[in-house]
Amino acid sequence: MISLSAAIIRAAIRCYAYPYRKRFASLSRSVALKNSPYKPPKGYVFNKETYGGVQVEKLAPPDVGSGKILQFHGGGHTATMNDMYRKAAERLAANCGCTVYSIDHRTGADLVYPSVHDECYLAYAELCKTTLSSGDFVAIGDSFGANLLLSSCLRAEREGLPLPSAIVCVCPFIDMAASGNSYKENCRKDPIYALPRRYSFEEHEKNIRRISPYCGNTPLTDPYLSPAYADFRGFPKTLIICGGTETSLSDSLMLYDGLSEKGCPVRLHVFDGMWHDFMYMFPRLKESRLAWQEIFGFIVAD
Repeated sequence: MISLSAAIIRAAIRCYAYPYRKRFASLSRSVALKNSPYKPPKGYVFNKETYGGVQVEKLAPPDVGSGKILQFHGGGHTATMNDMYRKAAERLAANCGCTVYSIDHRTGADLVYPSVHDECYLAYAELCKTTLSSGDFVAIGDSFGANLLLSSCLRAEREGLPLPSAIVCVCPFIDMAASGNSYKENCRKDPIYALPRRYSFEEHEKNIRRISPYCGNTPLTDPYLSPAYADFRGFPKTLIICGGTETSLSDSLMLYDGLSEKGCPVRLHVFDGMWHDFMYMFPRLKESRLAWQEIFGFIVAD
């Protein structure tokens, strides 16, 4: 059973999202997250650097050690690097004593694959040839950011570049074909994307299994677009964290199965009753604190 606070917020999200849900609108394309000029906490070092022609934000805490984290932010191909992800970078930096590099790729509703994937890989590749050349870094991505992370790793492996020493995928959105059973099983439970009660799944299945316009004409099972279909042989240890009510819960299960089948060390934690990116949206919830502590412990133990 989820905490009372989480249950209240889940109900509030369901109400807030109703105008978008009834017209099957994407929240990442419809709601602009706060993106005011960033001021890092006192004592932190913050710089904007360029790698492979792509902007990367670098954040280091006062007591920084030698560890490094590479963050791929979510929000599909339309949400920019914003305060929610900068706060995530702060938590990672402070609790892991690491320098955090966050890829600030170009965004836009008109972008089509492989534009965003290419930018992230260019930044990844240049970082691996310079700052992260030792390969001793942890990569973390949420939602579509986990897709960009895994796709970059697949390309890096192909090109002989180092993979991270460990990977964290939070609520991964990695099956652009939206083929999983969870889209039906959670079509009433997901507070962000649930069908209004008067709509049947059979009639509106295509609206629940949204196919992003970003996919363009690329086959939806292409592993570089949809890493759920990739061969993960040789991948490093991976932690997957997600919410049990997500319509895209199947993506996490597919990733877990894909890694397990190739003998890769992987751990999956499904937080029952929780929704997509819950620990990013509401980090003070009991469940969110537990999720972040699991992430911090996984990174520090690497």
